[in-house]
Amino acid sequence: MTSYEHVMLGVTGGLAVGLHRRYGWQLVAVAGIAAVLPDWDGLAYFLGPVAFDRVHRTWGHSLWAAALVGAIYAALEHRFHWLDRGARWLLKTFPIRRAKADDPVELAPPRGSLCAWLAVGAVAGLSHLAADVLFSGSSTLPDWGLRLLWPWSDLAWAYPRVPWGDPVVTILFVVGMFAMVRWPRRIQGIAIATLVAVAAYVVLRIPIVGPF
Repeated sequence: MTSYEHVMLGVTGGLAVGLHRRYGWQLVAVAGIAAVLPDWDGLAYFLGPVAFDRVHRTWGHSLWAAALVGAIYAALEHRFHWLDRGARWLLKTFPIRRAKADDPVELAPPRGSLCAWLAVGAVAGLSHLAADVLFSGSSTLPDWGLRLLWPWSDLAWAYPRVPWGDPVVTILFVVGMFAMVRWPRRIQGIAIATLVAVAAYVVLRIPIVGPF
């Protein structure tokens, strides 16, 4: 999966379980960001190909690292509300008016206990690993396993069902996103349908031989 699909997996998953109803939009956004954070180890790219090959999908892609980084980010958001402050500043600077009224759109404050935020951050981080195990390789790239038990084991895990960069999953998430914008009162149902469609594509997909 690319960064976009990881973010959308976290956001769509959060909406599917109703985080927006119980905790507010902020925790849904946290799930989206936490879902892409394990790729921090990709910064090793700037240290050269040898470092990138050794570090990426290892340091940030172990089970404990993905869960820990996601939980830490969620805890920081719970404490400092960076997303909430940024969104309020944007609405204050560029106010949005309701379609059928002249009053400005307002944001509900973030809700929920620290434990709930920690759990969502950790699960979202782990969703990144589940996706990367299934989305791997292509017609020109070899499968790239994840060292899920690093640093205690260098065993690499991969179950490639969909090649990296496959456009169908991207399209499914885009369609789901626009459907949620078009029918905001049906967001949770649309999110569930989107995840079901993505899961069905991953399970049923027949590997394509040759370039794509």
